[in-house]
Order: sequence, then C-alpha cells, then structure tokens
Amino acid sequence: MRTGNSKNTRPIKTIEPATTLFDKGKFLRILTELPGIAEEKIKIDLENHPTSVIIVASDTVKQYKKVITLPCKVRFSKKRFSDGVLELTLEKTNPDTL
Repeated sequence: MRTGNSKNTRPIKTIEPATTLFDKGKFLRILTELPGIAEEKIKIDLENHPTSVIIVASDTVKQYKKVITLPCKVRFSKKRFSDGVLELTLEKTNPDTL
C-alpha cells in the first residue's frame, strides 16, 4: 500500500567518500572522490569551522558527506573538480607555528 505521490522512492544513501589529505608546507591539499556528481551539487563548508572542512554532494540517488579535521587553521585558496575528483587547496593561516 502506497500513500501520497511516492513512486517507490528509497531514502538517499549517504556515502563517506574516499579522501586524501596532503601537507604541502604552506598549503594543505585535499582530494575527494565524488563519482557521478555534478560540480554544482557540491557544497563546501569552511567558513564556520576554521580547523575542519565539510564536503556534501548529492543527487537524487546518493549523497556524499565527509568531515575532514585539519591540523591547523586554514583559508580557502583554490578548488578544482575534474573526472569525479574534487581537489581543494587550502592555505595555512600561520604555517610557521606548525
């Protein structure tokens, strides 16, 4: 028995994407695999959390969510998305203290 206008909808599955963090001296580089997601569906939250990054990407079938704890405070430097891989470059705000 169905109710309303639902058409056998399933809840969206949340997936923790494969992520790699590289320390490049003055910068941190993050690679996150988001296959099958369009770039405009990716949200990056760095503003409210200076020592963590939250990446959320979703479509009608799946949702990717990753919280990455960073070793220091950073500011956004650059973003690139190609072939399902999100690359973030973050500048350390005080690299001399590490």
